[in-house]
Amino acid sequence: MLYPFQYILDYIYPPTDHELLLRQVGVKRFTLFYQPNTHNSIVYLAPYHLPPIQAAIAACKFEHNYHAAKLLGSLVETHLKTLPLKKTLIIPVPLSRERERERGFNQVGRVLSYINNLPYPFKLNCKIIVRSQNTIAQTSLSRKERLKNVQKAFTCVQKNIYILKNYERIILCDDVYTTGSTLNAARDIISPHLPNTTELYLLAWAH
Repeated sequence: MLYPFQYILDYIYPPTDHELLLRQVGVKRFTLFYQPNTHNSIVYLAPYHLPPIQAAIAACKFEHNYHAAKLLGSLVETHLKTLPLKKTLIIPVPLSRERERERGFNQVGRVLSYINNLPYPFKLNCKIIVRSQNTIAQTSLSRKERLKNVQKAFTCVQKNIYILKNYERIILCDDVYTTGSTLNAARDIISPHLPNTTELYLLAWAH
């Protein structure tokens, strides 16, 4: 049921289809879409074809929708609670400076900012990896082009690499896993700096 004030807001600022769909979905219901699976060493949390998952990812990424980010954060938190108790560093895959400036935020980092209740020590860090090249959006490319597009796209921030040795598990996160090229490129740039005892975990919201 919409309150009169919401009717007025909707008249002035017409909601998107994504927003209208997500209004009907709370955190408890959204976590029902949690269907974790693994493909080529990448863990993904839900099938992308599910309408609420698609809507949440698009609304978070392109529409500045905080409710969508909170829903996705609940999905990620649900999964992270199932992992063994290890001191964990969580790293969102970065955008280029140009794209983050244009969008105003990193949607993966925004989702991760809603995680606050894990049974083990964890930290979110956005300053370990940077995207040194403003690559073409992956959605417009073929599989072969995606792989080439992200080659050498990432670099480690040398002055911050020492932080990695303080954690037993590093989790690299992205929103949508299609070919895995982005997450694998980020993994390749960070893995040479990890102690042998550190677990490297690749996680996406959907595939």
